[in-house]
Amino acid sequence: MAGQGVVVIDLGSGSVKAGLKGGSSPSCILTEKNQKSVLNGGKYPIEKGLVTNWEDFEQLLRNTFTELGVKPEENVVLLSQPMTNTQLNKEKIVQVLFERLNVPAVFLAYTNVLSLYCTGRLNGVVMESGAGVSNCVAIYQGYAMLDSVVSSDLTGKQLTNYISQKLNNPGLDFETVDEIKKATTGFTPATEDKSYTLPDGSSVTVVPNEQRAPEILLDPSLANMDTPSIPQAIVDCIEKVRTKHGEERAKELYDNIVLSGGNTDFTGLDSRVEDIIKSRMEGVSGIKVTKAAQCSAWIGGSILGSHDTFGDIILTRAEYDKEGAQAIEMQILILDVSACRECQSLINTFETLEATVCD
Repeated sequence: MAGQGVVVIDLGSGSVKAGLKGGSSPSCILTEKNQKSVLNGGKYPIEKGLVTNWEDFEQLLRNTFTELGVKPEENVVLLSQPMTNTQLNKEKIVQVLFERLNVPAVFLAYTNVLSLYCTGRLNGVVMESGAGVSNCVAIYQGYAMLDSVVSSDLTGKQLTNYISQKLNNPGLDFETVDEIKKATTGFTPATEDKSYTLPDGSSVTVVPNEQRAPEILLDPSLANMDTPSIPQAIVDCIEKVRTKHGEERAKELYDNIVLSGGNTDFTGLDSRVEDIIKSRMEGVSGIKVTKAAQCSAWIGGSILGSHDTFGDIILTRAEYDKEGAQAIEMQILILDVSACRECQSLINTFETLEATVCD
């Protein structure tokens, strides 16, 4: 990696967050709204964590490097991926990075694991809920326990669609409803109407019942959805660990349950989730739910990319040319093993970097 930089890219279903390793926050954020007009297909090329248009995906990455002011051929790329990403999608992403952008090396890291790194811990349960993907996984000594993954359809886009139905205003496009959601809804008790001013100067009234729309994150039946709620996904994840790995392993997770992703940004969600989990896991003590820092996956990537051993676990162009894109799956397994072996070293890295990166 001598002479090469590391670009950290948190690639979501609604935005791209990017910057150079060691930074305290991403220096470039490309949103679905501002990218659609500059993409050939006129549509953001990632849905539910999967690439739907490879030509526009490549252009999105090129736009990211342009915004950062760096050349792809001079930088290793650390790219986040959802727990539910497919092998085919991962291989194609690697192919685009190597063959189209000519990057020298690639590393794919699970979003949930990166968010946990931002907390300075290596054991925990991370419920990641973003615009297009929501899933929960247990992580032990930096290792994602893939047999504990629980997915939910409660994504940010689903919540926005639900609010759009409640507002019942055909004149509001998806992006506008999304802004209304962020500005007026949440878990704070609502007793009065709220007014949201549109760009044209007109206003939309959001009544208390509509303001409480995020309650579906705790009770999907309110939106007639048959999918695990956020607290239920966490409980199911822990139960999987208990069943497959024993009570002692499960106990090591209770005090570090982390909510991450933009769909968990609502004030008060963490305490509500904690209360529900406690009620469903009677007799279990030490349960603690916290909200991760904003851009936690990107920050975790910034920390990982700054680690001394990061150069040992990347997939280089030479390895790709020799073994092909399928080598990326072995690389993910190498991350799990190296994280276990390097626990203390990673913790030392957290202690030195977290103060500046996670503040």
